[in-house]
Formats: sequence, structure tokens, C-alpha cells
Amino acid sequence: MIFVQAKGYGNQKEINYPAYMQGINYGTGITYVIGHKPPDSDSVCTVIAYANLKRQLGINAEARIGSPINAESAYALNYFGVPVPKVLDNAAGKNIILIDHNSFAQAIPGMNKANILEIIDHHNLIGDIRTSAPIYYRNLPVGCASTIVWLEYNEANVPIDRAMAGMMLSAILSDTDNLQSSTTTDLDRQAVAALEKKAGIKDCDSYFLSMEKDLAAYNDMSEKDIFYSDYKEFNIDGVSYGCATVLALTPAKREEMEKRLGKWIQQNFNSQKMDMLFLKIHDLETYQATLSCYGKGALESGEAAFGKGNGNIIPLGTNMSRKKVIRLLQPAIANWRLSSAS
Repeated sequence: MIFVQAKGYGNQKEINYPAYMQGINYGTGITYVIGHKPPDSDSVCTVIAYANLKRQLGINAEARIGSPINAESAYALNYFGVPVPKVLDNAAGKNIILIDHNSFAQAIPGMNKANILEIIDHHNLIGDIRTSAPIYYRNLPVGCASTIVWLEYNEANVPIDRAMAGMMLSAILSDTDNLQSSTTTDLDRQAVAALEKKAGIKDCDSYFLSMEKDLAAYNDMSEKDIFYSDYKEFNIDGVSYGCATVLALTPAKREEMEKRLGKWIQQNFNSQKMDMLFLKIHDLETYQATLSCYGKGALESGEAAFGKGNGNIIPLGTNMSRKKVIRLLQPAIANWRLSSAS
């Protein structure tokens, strides 16, 4: 580390600016910090917190989103008085920092023509991103990208105010299901313990449930809107597949949503232009999750990864995150593709 004066601090404070970042040409224009599409709380709140950190380090950074935010993110931003970032609908020709993804399939249009400077992520490397120069790429096996950003605030000795603490805390609670997900690490727990104090949250359980109730209500949303509210696309060995994550408050609500969305997927599968579609639903009462499988080879791949299903619905057990679901699905889909081609 080397010491430099941070913008906005005058002579009040010196911060630790990573020497290796001096090799990155941020230019004089705006560097846009953006998450995947559609945005969840990790790719909204973490984007806001990281853009703020870059500004404190002297970078002209602004937070952006790829499409409108969901009810959970709206609750967090409203609670901490943080404005909703503007939408960036095309990244071509712009300086970009990617948060919470490493794939063009999950990025906004034009990303293949953007100047990608950094990637902050906590997913397995499935991306197809290429860059013309070395970048800062930080990927850690933690439950949330905000945990990485929290580390960077501490490493750079940049103070965390209430709003930024609230953003990172909200993202971690969301992505780890209140520290219950299978991807949760001790580092995530340490971050939550530190951030809840700075954010002024005395009861994380109550705050988390308030966020989730807004999300799980899916008020005035069509089946299509619900399915795509937290959806990601992937490709392995030429097989394209998408996986949506939906939240329910109780097991009964989970079963109701399985039937409701299942009917819509069956009726509209061909128009989605994917080889396979998967729907992961979990409830907040038992943390049990299921995976519904659609398309040729989807059920076979799902059962190879997770065991026998009931019809096209496979029980996943408790606290299984989408990251782990995808990590286990990928080799199963690849094996199915190989066997079906022989």
C-alpha cells in the first residue's frame, strides 16, 4: 500500500491507496460501477457502496443499474435515504467496473465493447469476458460481493458512514438469507457484526424480514415479471439455460408459487429461447428449497445433480443458494450434453 490524499478529505486524513491500482487508467471521464441484470440487492447496494469507495480514492465513479430495482432493494434504499441509481442501458465505449458477475450473458448490452477496468465478484468463473489490458479482478468465495467491498473499505482505511454501512449490510443479509445460506462464511458474519453497528440496526432479523416481506409480496406483478425479477442466464458446452430465484414466506406460499409459475413456464417455454429453464424457490419459514426443471434434458440434469424429483420438481434441502445450484448443475448438464450427442 502507499499513502495518497483522498479527494474530499483536504488535510484531515490520509488513506491507504493500493499501489497496484495506479496501473489502471481510469481516465478523466466517468467510470460506471454496475451489477448484473436484472439487479438484485447485491448488484444494487454493493454497486452504490463500491462507487462511493472509488470516489473517496479519487476516482470519478458513479453507480448505475441495468434495469429497475426490485422491492427488496427499494426498501433498503428508502430505509437509509439513498437515491436509486440511474439506469445505464448500454456500456459500449464506457469505462466500467463490474460487480457481482463475470459474464456478458448477465451484463447490460454493449459490455463486449466497454472498457472493463475492474471486476468484484463472488461467483465461480463462468464468464466470457475479455479485456485489452490487465484489470483489477477480485473474486472471493464469500456469500456476498459486499463482503469484499467491506474488506476494501477497511484495507483503504476509508470511513464507512451509516448509509454505506446500510447498503453493504442489506446486500449481505439478502444474498446470504440472513446468514443462513450454504454460501455464508465467517467473513460474512464478521462484516455483518461490524456493519450493523455503523448502520444503526439493532435487530438484523427484523430488518431482514421487513426487506423480504416487501420482496416476497410480488405485488401487482405478472408471472413473467416474477420469473425474471431475479434471473440469470448461463451457457455450457453449447447448452443455454436460465435459472430464476423466487422467494416465498411459507411452505404453502412456496407450493402455490411453484404451481403458478410452473404453468406460465410450460405455456411460454418456447418463446424464452433457452434450451433449459430452472426455477428455484425457497421459503423463509423452513428455508427449504425446490428446483423446477423445464426443457429437454433439464430434469435429467437436475436429478443427476440433486437426486430424484417429484414430477419435474426436485427438493434441494435447506439453505442451498443459486450459486451452489448452478455449480452442481453445470457438470450434470455437460454430461447430459455429451451422452445425448453420442
